[in-house]
Amino acid sequence: MKYFLYTVLVIVLIIGIGSLIHLYKVSNRNKNEMAKYSNTATLTANLGKTLVIYYSLTGRTKDIALQIQSLINADVYEIKPKEEIKQGPSLYITSKKQISSGNYPEIINDFPNANEYDTIFVGSPIWWYTAAPVVLEFLKEFDFKNKNVVPFSTQGSNYGTYFEDFKAKAKNANILKGESFNNMDSKYDKQVKNKIIEWLNGLVGVYNIE
Repeated sequence: MKYFLYTVLVIVLIIGIGSLIHLYKVSNRNKNEMAKYSNTATLTANLGKTLVIYYSLTGRTKDIALQIQSLINADVYEIKPKEEIKQGPSLYITSKKQISSGNYPEIINDFPNANEYDTIFVGSPIWWYTAAPVVLEFLKEFDFKNKNVVPFSTQGSNYGTYFEDFKAKAKNANILKGESFNNMDSKYDKQVKNKIIEWLNGLVGVYNIE
């Protein structure tokens, strides 16, 4: 019994040390990335009439979505599941099964009319290295009608195959350059805003993007 407890303790210590190393590396990468966005950026992009679509469980994706909305005076549409999704350990198991099976949660389908917009942004948190199942269900149901579509993500550190999956699943979408945003402390708010602005400026305009 004593040796079993020692073994468990060693395993816990190894996992704990590994987690600390991972967090340190992520923090260091975030610091280095945000250093590139220290100078104040000025928005010059004209993306036409724009819609920002998002799903957010913890508020991280919502924050980025609303910053985009505020900068370019866009309309906003929130993807909502028919049944409330709650945080907790069971969410990880359930979402993994949903992603693997393709049996995603039902969503409220009072969808906006894509024909009314020149550019459509779509944001999702990353779950299991891809879009949240609610967003995958939205992509299954929604027709982008050949509009310019810009994906974005929020995550702890790794967006996985999100952008490849998005491109494969977004129906009739002209995919433009997306962007990922790691979850960061509020001390980086200014740099995150500058990153958003530089990304939007990099899109240039909906009629001459390569």
